[in-house]
Amino acid sequence: MNIDQDTVRKVSEQIIATKGHQRSDDSDTNYLLDADLSVLGKDRETYMEYTLKIRKEYAVYPDFLYKPGRKKVLQHFLKLESIFKTDTFRNQYEDQARKNIEWEIESL
Repeated sequence: MNIDQDTVRKVSEQIIATKGHQRSDDSDTNYLLDADLSVLGKDRETYMEYTLKIRKEYAVYPDFLYKPGRKKVLQHFLKLESIFKTDTFRNQYEDQARKNIEWEIESL
């Protein structure tokens, strides 16, 4: 594909960064992480559709395994000082994301 190794390295690091969603020194990575999580801050109907898709993705797990695991993931996001790394996403989505996550935790 004729892609230089620096680009391959950067893309690999960005993909790996989506696992922990921790702030990066690289602004492009922060924007990628925020875009990846932006659904968390959408309106409730969109968020509910997203949660159904997540449940479908993990359908192999029965509720007694899925629900505690999902709660752990959601609580991880609530413990962060800010879910979103960039001012742009934080200003647009942070408050609604926290409300959506709290709603989902209560509904599990």
